[in-house]
Amino acid sequence: MECINHPGTPAAGTCQMCGKALCAPCMNRFNPPVCEPCLTSHNASVARRLYLDLAITAIIFVGVAAYVAFNVQTNRAGGIIVGLMLAGAYWGWQFLSKIPMPVILTTGAGLIFYLLLKFFLSVLAGFIVAPWQIFKRIKEIRAISKLKQEIMSGQA
Repeated sequence: MECINHPGTPAAGTCQMCGKALCAPCMNRFNPPVCEPCLTSHNASVARRLYLDLAITAIIFVGVAAYVAFNVQTNRAGGIIVGLMLAGAYWGWQFLSKIPMPVILTTGAGLIFYLLLKFFLSVLAGFIVAPWQIFKRIKEIRAISKLKQEIMSGQA
């Protein structure tokens, strides 16, 4: 079996995603060992998910801010603040979802109490978690874009 990238070079292993043959230098390029098309495809799906998270945040912020600013008896700054709070709650909710829910709070009034408490804590946690998560996603999108350019130019 020969490497898909270097004809004539014996394969040292295979791509963990598609099973195509890879030589030793190609096996060591990425961890885990994957071929360029599989890595590019995987990174594209990760980037789509990252963009989706950022889009959801923007939609929540703009929608809530516009609604509050123009439909509630408050000033526009109030709409921006409420929009930021609820956009941050999206990230706070994701953060708090990593904590398992107590079994006693899975039905009836306990579930309603749990969801209300989780929403309140999500708004509070969102002030800290949202900027951090948004920064991480933008950084990851840039890294994916840079790696894609390096692969396309043959530098990766």
